[in-house]
Amino acid sequence: MTGSSGVLWLRLAPQRPVVEAHLRHVRGRFRAAGWRIAGGMDEPEPAGALAVMDEAWAEPLPEVAELLARAEAPDRWRLPRVNGGTGPQDWPVPTGPYTALDYERMALPRGAAGTSVPVPKGAWSGFAVAAAEDAEALLAAGWPPDLGSMALVPEARLYRYADPAAHERRELDPHIPAGARTLVDVGCGHGLLGGRHRGTGRRVIGVEPDWDLAREAARRLDLVLPVGAEVAFEALRPEVDCMVFADVLEHTSDPAGVLEKAARVLAPSGRIVASLPNSAWAPVLRALAAGRWDPTLAGVQARDHLAVMTPASFRRMAAECGLRVTREIPVEVPLPRWQRWWSWLLARTAGGARRDLLAMQWIAILER
Repeated sequence: MTGSSGVLWLRLAPQRPVVEAHLRHVRGRFRAAGWRIAGGMDEPEPAGALAVMDEAWAEPLPEVAELLARAEAPDRWRLPRVNGGTGPQDWPVPTGPYTALDYERMALPRGAAGTSVPVPKGAWSGFAVAAAEDAEALLAAGWPPDLGSMALVPEARLYRYADPAAHERRELDPHIPAGARTLVDVGCGHGLLGGRHRGTGRRVIGVEPDWDLAREAARRLDLVLPVGAEVAFEALRPEVDCMVFADVLEHTSDPAGVLEKAARVLAPSGRIVASLPNSAWAPVLRALAAGRWDPTLAGVQARDHLAVMTPASFRRMAAECGLRVTREIPVEVPLPRWQRWWSWLLARTAGGARRDLLAMQWIAILER
């Protein structure tokens, strides 16, 4: 598409910094590939292929848009399949993609796309492409178009992330003591986790610096502090029975300082439950071996991560903060057999632990 007049139309008004950073990445990828960028609700002047994105959690590639514009589907929009979607739009790949390198290899077919199928009712990916000869007529008909005027191209694939703030984090429930009278959920997001644990005799306090998320969490929790963790701990009274960091510490610029302040307000018999992404995960190391470190919208290499975490480094950091890791629970996903063997060989030659390479993230239980 380099040198062409294709247009990427972003119909989005994101509020969250991580989404805006992701859209800067998308704009940059398309601009570098020769696309012009249009934004907002004003329809762009169609000139060449037109790609439309109105779903912030999608990860389109310029190469996918080029392929869709060439697909043989006269007078139709083209939609790629989606990983992480539901129903007809699901991308049934048993493993991955785990990194941007994996996604790029899996998003495009080996040969040129040419087939298309009707879009089932209710299927939508948040991203569509019109070929040059179709763009002007489709824009004149209005947006969004009826799904009957659209077609899936089975060979092309689009990855769509889930919003991390909307995860319920039920895998952490078994590690929160039933007898904890005060529970502090740091980085509580929408308050879905804490809301389940709020009950008779238990007070749940949320910490959430994003004001929009904090307002929503306040409907589910007893109290929400709309500030960062370091400031919140100054306001908390000591003797907190349980504190939860659900993929939060890696988003702080000084995770050791946050843990140290958390330990000061923790009851002598209190517990910290932390889940953390594993930067030593085998797919990430494989991408590094290929010379790639690509920030993504979410996941182990999320664009808003400020600190790198591995199980071994976290144990040392916790000890420096006056905390002891009493238990580690790896959270594994099914990796291909060859990648598990590769992990074993890498750990053996480097003197590491193979289990530390196989877990995408892990749950750490800490005590004073």
